[in-house]
Amino acid sequence: MTIIHRLPETLVNQIAAGEVVERPASVVKELCENALDAGARNLEILIEEGGTRLIEVRDDGVGMTPEDASLSIERHATSKLRDEAQLSAISTLGFRGEALPAIASVSHFTLTTRTKGAPSAARLKGDGGTFERLEEVGAPEGTRVSVADLFFNTPARRKFLKKPATEAAQVTDVVMRLSLSRPEVGFQLTQNGRRSMAIAAETPLRDRVALALGRETFEQLVAVDGSRGQVRVTGFCGSPDVSAATSQKIQLFVNGRAVRDRSLQHAVARSYANLLPPGRYPVAVLFLALPLDRVDVNVHPQKSEVRFADPREAYEAILFSIGSALRPAPWLTASAEAPAVPFDARAFDPQAWGRAALLGDAAGPWASGAVTSGAVTDDAAAQAPSGLGRRSPLLGPTGYFESLRYLGQLADTYLVCEGADGALVVLDQHAAHERVLFEELRAARRGRELASQRLLVPAVIELGPVQAAAVAAHRERLLALGFEVEPFGGESFSVAAVPAVLVRAKLVPLLTDLAEQLAQVESTDAAQDAENDVLATMACHAAIRAGDAIGPEEVRALFRSLDSIDFKVRCPHGRPVVTSLTRAELERRVERS
Repeated sequence: MTIIHRLPETLVNQIAAGEVVERPASVVKELCENALDAGARNLEILIEEGGTRLIEVRDDGVGMTPEDASLSIERHATSKLRDEAQLSAISTLGFRGEALPAIASVSHFTLTTRTKGAPSAARLKGDGGTFERLEEVGAPEGTRVSVADLFFNTPARRKFLKKPATEAAQVTDVVMRLSLSRPEVGFQLTQNGRRSMAIAAETPLRDRVALALGRETFEQLVAVDGSRGQVRVTGFCGSPDVSAATSQKIQLFVNGRAVRDRSLQHAVARSYANLLPPGRYPVAVLFLALPLDRVDVNVHPQKSEVRFADPREAYEAILFSIGSALRPAPWLTASAEAPAVPFDARAFDPQAWGRAALLGDAAGPWASGAVTSGAVTDDAAAQAPSGLGRRSPLLGPTGYFESLRYLGQLADTYLVCEGADGALVVLDQHAAHERVLFEELRAARRGRELASQRLLVPAVIELGPVQAAAVAAHRERLLALGFEVEPFGGESFSVAAVPAVLVRAKLVPLLTDLAEQLAQVESTDAAQDAENDVLATMACHAAIRAGDAIGPEEVRALFRSLDSIDFKVRCPHGRPVVTSLTRAELERRVERS
């Protein structure tokens, strides 16, 4: 007697349901993706009790014949793949042929479908994966799938569901992401009989992004359009003035498919290094387009993860594209009512880009690596002589800061100015100078031109045991940064030279801070981030401080320097350099009509 046996089909489907159907939102995602693959132009989603009691998805797609309807509820039956070759270049959202039988196995399931021109529709009903005979009914063209009492026959799964309100929020998020991926399609969501979302077909992408993130957040977004190799990145990213406590507001799409990819999320977060304070995450809606055979979507049952043929290429495409968008700080001069959007988001079809590249049109708009917005490229930045003296091209002959009318210094800390249209503009002098010095140090480090200044008499400093060990271990790196440090017995060191910009800095707190950061430096991507932190600390110690009185000429020189550098709106630790209050806001506050 054998101990290995075949599982019953019903149990097989329930196991598959455990992989494909995690919660009501998973059902909505699978059914909507099927509808989109069927060419639907309008989708209507209805849920009750967060989707636990009822989920219904109606579409106006091509529908199915009675024969296809019967096959659709069988495992691994699909209209989207014919052979193994197609598996390496998938252009549809669904392809596994698992969703419908898996969903039907854990619900009271009804499928009603009618092809164009057919005299009647076909209807299939099932309970827990057992189906009744196919029947002929009257129904509109397209497909309607009803899923009632999800997990009614698997109580162990049902008890892990959250409150209906939480499940409903997850459904809303799924529908919103799908609407972003397909601007040509209309979406309606009804919850417990109340319409909660209505997006008409052809509603522009920017309007959908505004709905997804909120109008106030959208007004702080910057258009992204760049590429590296065969990966093009478009969409929107937030200015450093908008951020979130989690990474949930980083929304990523690959060839029209919503994905949750940790590597890509890390690339987005790393693009904001030295722009956001620790613990804060950027806001972004990004679409990656690349040849279909350069990405594998068949790595996760719910198709929420992908694998790239060249992960580094996708990672660097995001770094480059976001960096190019943020570098000139276009929101400083952009109107709050009309954010800068240099590319036509409505005309962008991520899937079309992927298909065109696959068919040999790789010499498309991204082949040269140019950025259509005209932002400075990484290569151009690297060729510039230093962080000071360069001017971003979106600014014109006079930069934003040079255009301000300086009024005076407040509390020996804040620089008060008048901006365009009578706006009140206030700069934090320490944060501003820190950013200038950081960019200057970073440019000099990149060009291996960090100048040192020898001290007339070497300074002897004493550190704690941990910091002393880090300094001893990283003396060569300190030398590359402009420090000449020699052991002087115990935890003491002799400092003979320091970077010229730090000649007036207090050495003990400076080297203590640097030692703690150098201990994190490794030969990985983290090394560059850690070294940037070191440079930020050096800039912080060298910058003018709160309480330092500075004259008008020094202020003007600082403004010229700010206009000549990139990423000018935040200090390298993420604090704002500048804040403003429009004339209209001032008049509201003083109740001036």
